[in-house]
Amino acid sequence: MMNYQIHHPCHINVLPVEILSYIFTLATHDTVSTNNDYKRRYEVPFSHESVTMPTVLASVHRHWRNIALSTSTLWSSLVMSLGQVVRIKVGSDADDERAYTTFLDVQRLAAHIARSRNSSVDILIDTRDPEWDFEDDGEECSTHNETCFPYATYIPQILDLLFPQMYRWRSLTILSDTWAPLRVALERLSVPTLTKGSGAPRLETLMLMRCNEFLGHSDAFSPRTQHMFDGIPFAALTGAPHHDLSAQSHPLPKLQNLTLVGVHLNWTHFSRYTLGAALNKPLSHVSGCIQSLELSQHCREVRPTFDEFTGILKACPLLRKLVIRVSGPRIDAGVQRSDRSVSLPLLEEIHLGYTNVEDAVVIFSHIQAPNLITLSIEDANHIAIPNDEDSGPLLTYLATGFLDLCDVSTERGSNHGPYSYYSATSKDSVTRTVKTPFPHLVRLSLDSVIACMIPFSLLMAAIPKLRHLSLCRTPNALAALLPIQTPFADACTRTIPCRALESIEMFCAEEQSKHVLDFVLREREQSGAPRVCNIDIHLEVCSADACEEIGGYQIVEDDVVGNQTTYGECVSDEEDPFAPGGVFNDPDFDEAYHFLS
Repeated sequence: MMNYQIHHPCHINVLPVEILSYIFTLATHDTVSTNNDYKRRYEVPFSHESVTMPTVLASVHRHWRNIALSTSTLWSSLVMSLGQVVRIKVGSDADDERAYTTFLDVQRLAAHIARSRNSSVDILIDTRDPEWDFEDDGEECSTHNETCFPYATYIPQILDLLFPQMYRWRSLTILSDTWAPLRVALERLSVPTLTKGSGAPRLETLMLMRCNEFLGHSDAFSPRTQHMFDGIPFAALTGAPHHDLSAQSHPLPKLQNLTLVGVHLNWTHFSRYTLGAALNKPLSHVSGCIQSLELSQHCREVRPTFDEFTGILKACPLLRKLVIRVSGPRIDAGVQRSDRSVSLPLLEEIHLGYTNVEDAVVIFSHIQAPNLITLSIEDANHIAIPNDEDSGPLLTYLATGFLDLCDVSTERGSNHGPYSYYSATSKDSVTRTVKTPFPHLVRLSLDSVIACMIPFSLLMAAIPKLRHLSLCRTPNALAALLPIQTPFADACTRTIPCRALESIEMFCAEEQSKHVLDFVLREREQSGAPRVCNIDIHLEVCSADACEEIGGYQIVEDDVVGNQTTYGECVSDEEDPFAPGGVFNDPDFDEAYHFLS
């Protein structure tokens, strides 16, 4: 008797072509996960895997290949990296460097350009050395030595392939840990076109990043011979012909996200010509401009002047997110600057990583953002700097909006007394109405912000709508959440700062911070505050011999279940928190606490 084997069709192949094509698109362009880790704060618009996935799908069988090739959006990720630099042997002597040659393999790039047809494309040019040590001293050799930066010589070849498709560019990201490739790319992107009508009308995201955070802390730019960059930034993208550089006629109509990390420009030309389409226009007449702007890791020498910085902000009236980290305006002593602030009514999120508290206060005092809901401030000083910045003046300004209460010193690194802020508020200025610059804050993140407790208490009392608080190596902030006895009120009546608080996230290096948090939460609940439902503690505890060491510390991440928090246990000998000087028996803490009461 003969056995006939019945072959059932694969279920996925009976799906309509449109649905299968959509599944392929989801598999290819999956959203890049967002990680809050400081080492991964910069996310590119797509991952390298999105480039290889279409080829994998097309290799399964003929039906899938036909669908993949007919779906142009699958091939819209264009990536060039060091992996496409091929080194081959052309001579017989293996020890002779001249026996080898290198060339750029553009076969995959050309295939993706052809198969994406008329779809908008996302471009990533990644020239980072995968073996580069993040803890390197950041020194670079001269950019005149091409053997030091062989990849820089391939940038023109890559752009020559991409420029004819400029009208399809949706995002452009260029990453490098050295300056030479970025310098070459900037020069090519800043050459005006010969004819009117070209450019990048679909461009939404532009990211240029020099991935070396050490260089931003220097006063002088490195390499020294390349710090000047003239020309009209991104003139090729705006589509302005060489004889007409008026930005009013040639904007980038869809550009919304702009990130410049370690990359400086001619800032005056940048605000006037590249972003200038929105300058001096009523907000109702601005149809499109930058909504997310980041300026980070610029050494002092190449930062914009104060007027140039405010000019950039004025050119972005629809801005919703602003990131300034080890950058911002170059505030020079004795240089006259405008006292007029920039109005940004749509701004919802600010992240400021400062290296000088006085400069940070000046930046905030020149930004009007009444609808801000997310604020992140970070002491971004280099880890090698021994003295912590006293951030009390910054916290005081954020709480009151008064510059004269900040006790801002003209000398950098001056040491403020722990009660200088209280002394300032006790003067006749307290009769004025205190008005915080950002009264609608919902999310607040403080990273390495050092100050005595009083400025923290002033800030917490000024943001009643706060719901989410994140603290990283920021002592004294937790104590500012304690209920405060209201003067001339009933003894049982206490004001509760941040009454709407729903979640607290902590990154701390002391086990006793857990006890402080427990005490603060208990006091708040006893005074009638709603319970803080979500507590997430990441504890960095001095590691014992039996514990696994990671850089001398044990990283313990807590598991949160409902309202209960489980703390990891890896603790060395702990001091009694109730002993004199302990967390619950600290005279300085008690004095400051009763000072506010």
